[in-house]
Amino acid sequence: MTNLTTIIWLFPILFMIHDFEEIIFLKPWTIRNSNFFQNNFPKFYKKFFNHFKILSTESFALGIAEEFVIIVLVVLFANFSNDYKLWLGLFIAFSFHLVIHIIQSIIIKKYIPAIFTSILFLPCCIYIINFIVSSLSINYLLITLYSILGIIIMVGNLIFIHKFMKRFDEWLILYQNKK
Repeated sequence: MTNLTTIIWLFPILFMIHDFEEIIFLKPWTIRNSNFFQNNFPKFYKKFFNHFKILSTESFALGIAEEFVIIVLVVLFANFSNDYKLWLGLFIAFSFHLVIHIIQSIIIKKYIPAIFTSILFLPCCIYIINFIVSSLSINYLLITLYSILGIIIMVGNLIFIHKFMKRFDEWLILYQNKK
């Protein structure tokens, strides 16, 4: 196993540890902070917060599992094809996601689920990105294009899984009522 192989397999590990923090803390945090967001960020509350407040932990974990499968498939593709551009684009998108969590926490001046792992992992991600870029001969235009593609994939998939999670919760309620 080469250093490059080890490095690319860190992606699903970092992703899952980060998302474990979100799975464990999101539900109680949304309940505890509902009034704060309703009073201080009413537009955000109406548009997004209610969705997270009613979302079950099971459906949230299922959405994360779907993302994890995509990440593992991309890692496998990169590992077997020796083509790391898509991996790099998605990893940069993941790193950008960590930055967004840090900015969110700064804006609201409070803990948010995933802030600890965001702060802890961001320096690691920067190191990994620098390692991959310096190890491979990928020009900066391709890095930029694949980063944009990674962000588009990430945002598109987030929209998809949040719609799916809502439907899964509806199905879960129906299933539990039939018992």
